[in-house]
Amino acid sequence: MEQLLFLDACMRGPEVSRTARLCRCFLEEYRALRPETRIVRRDLTGAELPVMTAARAEERDALARAGSDSPLLAPAREVAGSDLILVGAPYWDLSFPAALKVCLEWASCLGITFRYTEEGAQVGMSRARALVYVTTGGGPVRAQNLGYQYIQGWAAMMGVGETFCLAAENLDVWGTDVEAALARAAGEIPALVRRAAGR
Repeated sequence: MEQLLFLDACMRGPEVSRTARLCRCFLEEYRALRPETRIVRRDLTGAELPVMTAARAEERDALARAGSDSPLLAPAREVAGSDLILVGAPYWDLSFPAALKVCLEWASCLGITFRYTEEGAQVGMSRARALVYVTTGGGPVRAQNLGYQYIQGWAAMMGVGETFCLAAENLDVWGTDVEAALARAAGEIPALVRRAAGR
């Protein structure tokens, strides 16, 4: 069965977050295209994963070497075992909320999501064919979308095949028709879903 991992960093919650609204549209469209897909949602809005420190990194790596089923390795196992990754994160301070960065650090685990060859080359171990990054911003996003640039590099390290970005911007700028801007972004979703599904 295909698995879609939804990393939900829509910090204002499903009722308020404009990013969450676009993510719902994506998931509904994807379910319609592939109803058998298993959707795994990792809720990052409570920031429950501990911040990565040197000691935590050593603990993570030791758990991975031991083949542990510790919940601390769950983010890495989810990334490794998913066919598609959806990231929902608002545009905060040129990037994304810190909780998402913490999750990505836990997911970057030697022996689970990446490895090194005998020649020293880094090889990603995720089976995901694509990652879709959904974001919304009160001001301009596309001109300096450092969060997405980071995600692109991270996804390549994990071995993810392609990355796509869906952005709605200038939503808090005076005079912006917010509903129209969100509708324009939502209008891109059907084609994006087909591309992410490999159609």
